[in-house]
Amino acid sequence: ALTSAACVPVSHILVRSHLADTLGLEAAGYWEAMWRLSGAYLMLVTTTLSLYYLPRLSELKEPSSIKKEVLQGYKIILPVAAFCGLIIYLLRDFIIGVLFTSEFSAMRDLFAWQMVGDTLKIGSWILAYLMLGQALVRKFIITEIVFYFVIFILTYMLIPILGIKAPVIAHAVNYAVYWCVVMFLLRAVIIN
Repeated sequence: ALTSAACVPVSHILVRSHLADTLGLEAAGYWEAMWRLSGAYLMLVTTTLSLYYLPRLSELKEPSSIKKEVLQGYKIILPVAAFCGLIIYLLRDFIIGVLFTSEFSAMRDLFAWQMVGDTLKIGSWILAYLMLGQALVRKFIITEIVFYFVIFILTYMLIPILGIKAPVIAHAVNYAVYWCVVMFLLRAVIIN
């Protein structure tokens, strides 16, 4: 929790500042609005992960039981996250109209990649929570720190090419790679 509490704001500030410096304050505002919307709807899923899934993984010792619980997470939690992302994407114009002003209509282009990234994020977290549940805290902390800064590095590299879409595409790419890395780190636990 302390690692995430430290890394998230630092990474967030770096991305927002770089957006403001390169694309202007409006672009930073669109991304900030997208990030806050994303955080609000993902709170439902992350609360489930923290209150049910993590304690459940912590109490399991048998590899077959752990694998079964992870698969159960992918059967229930991931589809819920993907469905929520799809609904938010389909209602993006309505959401912008209700929560923001017409001046935020440019953030419409950020929704698709943000929702893909959020779904990948939850998919990766289902396994990342297994690191905590199995007391692999050092691996968890290292991957958290590295990948929160990878988002900034990717954003920095992609802004000249993709403009305002850079941070949301960086978000999606980051969590796709994170998911693969976590799967690799936990291969001994999930393959048995």
